[in-house]
Amino acid sequence: MSEELSEKLDVLTDLFKRRLSDDLDKRKLLEEQARRIQQAEGALFRDLQLPLVLGVAAVIDRIDRHEGEEREFALAIRDELLELLAVNGIREVPTDTGFDRATHEAAAARAEEGSEPGTVLEVWNRGYARHGWVFRPARVVVAL
Repeated sequence: MSEELSEKLDVLTDLFKRRLSDDLDKRKLLEEQARRIQQAEGALFRDLQLPLVLGVAAVIDRIDRHEGEEREFALAIRDELLELLAVNGIREVPTDTGFDRATHEAAAARAEEGSEPGTVLEVWNRGYARHGWVFRPARVVVAL
């Protein structure tokens, strides 16, 4: 009886090891497929959506600088465009955390009393990122 039990245990152990190995192989395959899908999605974004997003960003920049008639209406349109970008995974680069070479471009620098060096004093153009990729850095004025 003990030998029969030992054989059954060996069969079950072998089955368990094969299933575990199959699961690991499937997990690796799924991770590889997810990586490929993400790469393809990034390429599609760069090829198809990026020109449109950059165009929308240019319109937002113009609205930010608009001082003429119906400013409130223009700002409402700007907010809708920003929301549309956000819904599609485009995030605005934060500018309230100090200058960051990875997300900001220093368009100018100046000394300003009461401001620590590296403080963002002005934002000339908003920056945008998608899935951690900054495709348009924020153009800022930095304190010296």
